[in-house]
Amino acid sequence: MEGWLTSRYRLITVVVVLLLAGFTTTSLISYSISRDAIRESIIRNELPLSSHTIFSEIQADLLKPVFVSSLMAQDTFVRDWVLAGEQTPNDMQRYLDEIRKRYSAFSSYFISEKTLNYYHYSGISRQVNPALPADQWFWDAKKMDEAYVVNLDHNKEQDAQLTVYINHRVMDYDNNFIGVTGVGLGLNSVQQLVKKYQDNFRRTIYFVDQSGQVQLHSKRTANSATSILEQPGISHIAHQILSQNYGTFSYQREGEKMLLTSRYLPELKWYLLVELREADAMEEIRKSLLMNLIIGALVVAVIAMVITSTLSAFHRRMEHMATTDKLSGLGNRQYFDMVLAQALNHYSRNLQPFSLIVLDIDHFKQVNDQLGHSAGDQVIQTLSQLLGDCIRRSDSLCRWGGEEFVILVPDCSREDAYNLAEKIRQKTAATSLMTEHPERVITLSAGVTVVQQNDTASQLFSRADNALYRAKGNGRNRVDAG
Repeated sequence: MEGWLTSRYRLITVVVVLLLAGFTTTSLISYSISRDAIRESIIRNELPLSSHTIFSEIQADLLKPVFVSSLMAQDTFVRDWVLAGEQTPNDMQRYLDEIRKRYSAFSSYFISEKTLNYYHYSGISRQVNPALPADQWFWDAKKMDEAYVVNLDHNKEQDAQLTVYINHRVMDYDNNFIGVTGVGLGLNSVQQLVKKYQDNFRRTIYFVDQSGQVQLHSKRTANSATSILEQPGISHIAHQILSQNYGTFSYQREGEKMLLTSRYLPELKWYLLVELREADAMEEIRKSLLMNLIIGALVVAVIAMVITSTLSAFHRRMEHMATTDKLSGLGNRQYFDMVLAQALNHYSRNLQPFSLIVLDIDHFKQVNDQLGHSAGDQVIQTLSQLLGDCIRRSDSLCRWGGEEFVILVPDCSREDAYNLAEKIRQKTAATSLMTEHPERVITLSAGVTVVQQNDTASQLFSRADNALYRAKGNGRNRVDAG
């Protein structure tokens, strides 16, 4: 029994391990394939699409000041006013204020190349000074080949707020440089724009200039901006990013894999970088993997329970078949050997007596020879039911073999066992055991004994069996004790 249980648990363990290994391997392979496909899709499609969409929105939002500064530079009012000698500063101030209001700019201004006067929409007027580093941008703009430049600087006229300036060269009708006009966007406004892009697209978005300096970042203010040439991870591919107008990349940062797409924005002369943690991109598929593993574990647990239940039922059925006499439905000889062994062990511990009764049908061979084996089978079956009705629930009744039966009676003296055997003998003789031959009287002979100290199963059974043979020898249909 113990060996069978060990084998059963070993079988269940092997099945569970194989199923778990199969589910886990399948799930991990599926996860790996899906992860690679999703990563490829993100790099080739999703990030570029996000970059393109963000760029489109930038054209509608952040590039609007570029359009406004260009419009101002081409405005005939500005040109004519400068060429007329800048005689009415109030007209320029009203013009700048109107531009600011109409296009929702943070600031608007004009600097004259001839007078170096700085005209501001608020009416503040001063002169730029080539000796001042803060005003050097004007001379840089004067020398540049491009029509405009984007600068990030502090606005002295408005509480030194950090501002994005779009400075546009103004040329006269003969294409001579006559000044710089421009508009400014407050950094808070720009940060809100960038944050809006981040919230909409759930990506980290930032802008870097052509030297790699981070100008705007969706998770950082410009005051703390650094160069991508110095940032961990991305520094290894920074030169690649800055050397091409468009690209997709991946790199490691603090143990995490980052996916990135870059796009050069010629209108701003900045690079737009859209960054995504691979772990964030794989979050859903990781949840799917975890769910698959949980479901797999539950399925394996259910299968293990089904197998355990099936094996237990099968074992009980096999045990029942192995220990039950098919004809009578009583326990067989194998079952009785186990019962007797348990009784002897119990007796060795507490010396509580038990008795043994061995019964044999008299002249049973004649019944089979004269009336047929079916009649003999009916005798066995009917007698088995009669014996079961005569004993207690605690007694053990078995068919020892052929026409012989054994009853183990716990907590019973030899005298009480003798009386029980006599009661059974009398009831059998008075009962018709065959429905088709009610006139045929069937009798029993019985041998009775009680357990003694140091008895073995063989010794105990031999005494009862010898008593049975004496009963047979003394004329049958009687009980003898041994």
